Amino acid sequence: MNRRRFTSILVQSSVAPILLQGFKWNNMDSKVKRPRRVGTTFSQLQCNYLGIDYKEAFKQVCSMGFDVIRLGSYWNEIERVENEFDFQALDWLLNESQKHSIKVVLTVGMKAPRWPEYHFPDWLKARYDTTRQDQPLDANPAIAERTLKFIEAVVEHTKHARNIKYWQVENEPLTQLEVAAGRFISHDFVQQEVKLTRDLARRGQKILLTNAIGLPSANAEHDDRAFKASINLADAIGINVYTKVAISPDYYLQPETSYWQKLQEWQKQLKEAGKEHWIAEAQAEPWEYQKLVAMDKSEYPSTSPSQATDLVLKLNQVGYETVMLWGCEYWYWHMKNGRNAWVKAVEQLVEA
Repeated sequence: MNRRRFTSILVQSSVAPILLQGFKWNNMDSKVKRPRRVGTTFSQLQCNYLGIDYKEAFKQVCSMGFDVIRLGSYWNEIERVENEFDFQALDWLLNESQKHSIKVVLTVGMKAPRWPEYHFPDWLKARYDTTRQDQPLDANPAIAERTLKFIEAVVEHTKHARNIKYWQVENEPLTQLEVAAGRFISHDFVQQEVKLTRDLARRGQKILLTNAIGLPSANAEHDDRAFKASINLADAIGINVYTKVAISPDYYLQPETSYWQKLQEWQKQLKEAGKEHWIAEAQAEPWEYQKLVAMDKSEYPSTSPSQATDLVLKLNQVGYETVMLWGCEYWYWHMKNGRNAWVKAVEQLVEA
């Protein structure tokens, strides 16, 4: 098992007893408080993978009462042809979310949420080596230049959308993960991307960076280095949190106590630094062994509607004020197939 395969995951299945005293996780009564902001990440590319209409799925997601939605500017979708930019899908998503007065986080860069993380267009992959693991991808001056040009095109085109409040620069940019085929970006280039985005952004728009903690013991020095670097660059920091991850047909990776303690420690550091503290991804979609998406059932050992609800409430109690649920395309797919448990559970959580 390669522990770094799961560095992109914050896995929570249990909490220190002091945090749990007097709390009823499965009882959505009047005492339950959900985070100040509840959101989700939506990917039209994931909808294509699941075989669902992204517009119909997004209309359903927007109707669920979320405060904020993260969208991706996918390079392989927007610049299919070199130097020709097609923002049709992204413009539609921004307009639809504005109808519901939902704040938007828009990702920019070469790396965005959803596998395979790096969404390079075919023309770029044919010309340059985008698979290297021995050096940062931006070490190739052409890839670096093209990435900055793409960021500029996206920000200039979309920055006047009233509901874009945050730019997320790359996705877990300061980590090297097996889930992204071991590819990575240098700190210096991320700093350059952040500066460019700030310079281009509309006044009042903020920068979000995302991070992770390695499993199972949360003692990796590179995680702390990435976290500290992010604090120096961004206005808001998002951490990715998953409850249970299958690494074999019958074994699920779960955190040690130190893992949860690290999550709480990071929240306190962010608060003291005056930074917004987010959970960028809270697991609300299964992570089963060798399955990109486990679709046969509504519930799996890795997560269920009740487990996802519990996780969000725990994270709120720890102090994270913004929690973004991961898996809204999955919930919609189940609803289209006559299974409403996920949508109902999330709606109940949002209304709590």
